[in-house]
Amino acid sequence: KAASTKTSMGVKDLWSILEPVKTRYPLDVLRGKTLAVDLSCWICESYGAKNLARSVAKPHLRNLYFRILRLYRTGASLVFVVDGDATELKWETLGKRAQSRGQGW
Repeated sequence: KAASTKTSMGVKDLWSILEPVKTRYPLDVLRGKTLAVDLSCWICESYGAKNLARSVAKPHLRNLYFRILRLYRTGASLVFVVDGDATELKWETLGKRAQSRGQGW
């Protein structure tokens, strides 16, 4: 089911929906495979790492580097997927976030 509110993104409760069919594999099974990586998701996730932000200047770049390195060492090929232009609603949200952090917009 898609999220019903205007400001929500993604599929509501996606992980709980997928839980019954989840299977874990070691990273080594990715050798020789090509993976599509949602780059914006990885970066946004890293911004949420508050503890890491206290000790690392740019945690999103650090996490990105180590994730890429780990997957590269498995022998997987990576294709990075990024969003197109942000919608007007998304630009408004991004602007509000930047202002709340005192970064201006």
